[in-house]
Amino acid sequence: MAHSPVAVQVPGMQNNIADPEELFTKLERIGKGSFGEVFKGIDNRTQQVVAIKIIDLEEAEDEIEDIQQEITVLSQCDSSYVTKYYGSYLKGSKLWIIMEYLGGGSALDLLRAGPFDEFQIATMLKEILKGLDYLHSEKKIHRDIKAANVLLSEQGDVKLADFGVAGQLTDTQIKRNTFVGTPFWMAPEVIQQSAYDSKRPTAKELLKHKFIVKNSKKTSYLTELIDRFKRWKAEGHSDEESDSEGSDSESTSRENNTHPEWSFTTVRKKPDPKKLQNGAEQDLVQTLSCLSMIITPAFAELKQQDENNASRNQAIEELEKSIAVAEAACPGITDKMVKKLIEKFQKCSADESS
Repeated sequence: MAHSPVAVQVPGMQNNIADPEELFTKLERIGKGSFGEVFKGIDNRTQQVVAIKIIDLEEAEDEIEDIQQEITVLSQCDSSYVTKYYGSYLKGSKLWIIMEYLGGGSALDLLRAGPFDEFQIATMLKEILKGLDYLHSEKKIHRDIKAANVLLSEQGDVKLADFGVAGQLTDTQIKRNTFVGTPFWMAPEVIQQSAYDSKRPTAKELLKHKFIVKNSKKTSYLTELIDRFKRWKAEGHSDEESDSEGSDSESTSRENNTHPEWSFTTVRKKPDPKKLQNGAEQDLVQTLSCLSMIITPAFAELKQQDENNASRNQAIEELEKSIAVAEAACPGITDKMVKKLIEKFQKCSADESS
């Protein structure tokens, strides 16, 4: 059955006469995100290497608002710390988004080859904070800072990406309290749905922290991480699951297949009034509160009690990771488990006392 033409308007949209397949040469796929596929490409007019994100709008109807939001924010940004957006083209139902190509991969990619040392951490944090300082000066809030959304160029430059859940503060609005982001990377006030604002050290103030001042180096120092990752792949480690996304940062399948402790998805949906009436949004908050207020502290106490028992502590950590993986795969399962355990405990207590 034929589909009706897709109507979508985003900043930087070129006229319908322009054919992106003639303007750009599409090369190998470098990523696959929740919005579509990302390819390395060449701008045939300038020979510039670019990243091409191709989205089928008919298959991404529910995400069109997020796509428009990301493009709107990126089109308003002009900073060396934010991924650059070059324009968009619509061909049939396919939206071509042309962005800066970042060949160094994401921080998540680079972690697959091993941990970062403190100098690398401080250097990367310094660049991230510079990016946040710029965004905040423009009254924009990212709301989904995580390893997958921190991208590097081949020269070690660090840039922020994925603005699908970014927010804009007006001159009169100083607080936001929308529940968006990635669980376990969220700030406590976001999880608790308290309004978040500027009443804490700013990004500019954190740049003066002694850890960063003492340990940060030039960004070229980070090229060692990129070279290490290339060596790691050359040694025969599978790259099929990697799909380093260049200038895109949507979570790929590798997050579900390797290093489950880093596997967290982004909460993107806007609050639905009907769901709020039914308590679904509140259930999600209760689930995360359950993890942060009950399960995590309980595991911490158990490990402290048995701090000299290495095998028992390892078993506790494995159990903790398994719960995190289960919650990421099936949000709400932890809450149900705790409720069921409480019901069983109460029933057993009642039976014993009768």
